Amino acid sequence: MTSTAPSAATDDAPHDEWWIATLADLRDDMDALVDDFVARLQAVGSGYEDISAGDIRATARETLTLLITELRGEPLPEHLRDLPHRLGVRRARQGVDRDRLLEAVRLDYRVLWAGLTRVVAASDAALLVAHAEVVLSTVEDYISEVQVAFLNELETLALDTRAAETRAMARLLAAERPDEVAAEVAAELGTPLDAEYEVVLVPSADAASAHRLVADLQHTRARFLIWDFDDGVLFVRPRADVLGRHPLATTRGVVVDEIAGLAGVAEAARLAHLLAPYAPEGRLSDEHELWPPVAADALAPILPGLSAAAISGLRAVPAGDRGRIVETFLAYCETGSVKLTAEAGFVHRNTVVNRLRAFHDLTGMDPTVPRDAARALIALSGARDPDLGSL
Repeated sequence: MTSTAPSAATDDAPHDEWWIATLADLRDDMDALVDDFVARLQAVGSGYEDISAGDIRATARETLTLLITELRGEPLPEHLRDLPHRLGVRRARQGVDRDRLLEAVRLDYRVLWAGLTRVVAASDAALLVAHAEVVLSTVEDYISEVQVAFLNELETLALDTRAAETRAMARLLAAERPDEVAAEVAAELGTPLDAEYEVVLVPSADAASAHRLVADLQHTRARFLIWDFDDGVLFVRPRADVLGRHPLATTRGVVVDEIAGLAGVAEAARLAHLLAPYAPEGRLSDEHELWPPVAADALAPILPGLSAAAISGLRAVPAGDRGRIVETFLAYCETGSVKLTAEAGFVHRNTVVNRLRAFHDLTGMDPTVPRDAARALIALSGARDPDLGSL
């Protein structure tokens, strides 16, 4: 618990130091604060049944961090400065009732106060009570900002048919068993239940350009259903185009396709979320091409230095030759065909064969053997060295 402030203090400075230290103790108790918020939200029958547990916990952590930071008088981190706006907009799009939203946000005061009573010594109770008003006013200011953003977004949604689609998508994405709600959601969305679907997840930084790229399609049969996450935007539709002709082909993101039916969209969206951080800039990535970097990332803590050791032999050749060898290897892995690799690279097939042999000699991994090719792809992904090419 926070130590007792000096009783003989006659000015505010020691008290201020005590308050800053107390809030530091409270911030260190963040996991307990989030657990308390979730428990209180469930206890009030929140009306948040269609919001995922991950969304609720992440938002609670961000909100409580913001409030404690403001109470300490510190500048907010960049990612928290627009949190009230983002939260209000997101909850409006998710179909949360206004009263339920405000009830949930007001829980933050009760959670903070309960946390403070845990970390403050009994002998400092009077000091804590003296700070009750500043805690309440800080939370109320936050509630006000969230409410303004929420109401403004509701006005927009009232004129936008996306409101109904958003609520339907929320049900599908949050359902523990999407197959049980898929038929109803398909009827609400006016989309086929058993079609083959695709989902595209675009990170928030690229969301605005992605919206512009599909704007004209939204008035056609090839339109997307769109769902806003806090960290990105999900585009969903029955599968229509091959990747090379995809309307979002020039946007950073990941596409998961060949999804059998609307019920599979929820799981595909979760997969896309996991893969999106590995997507390269400037283009849409197929899920399969991102498996090697994911595998390399997962193996790095278990086998540190694995990637560097596996491809260290490549450094024995000049950078230009090394780049061409790696480029040919990666191209060959796309098709497994020497002929197609040669055509794609505008070189003779013997050149391809020689480069693949050189890759084998330098790394000990034979590109024509699937197991070796898989190891090499993972090793190159984990190297994070531009001189060794990129996937």
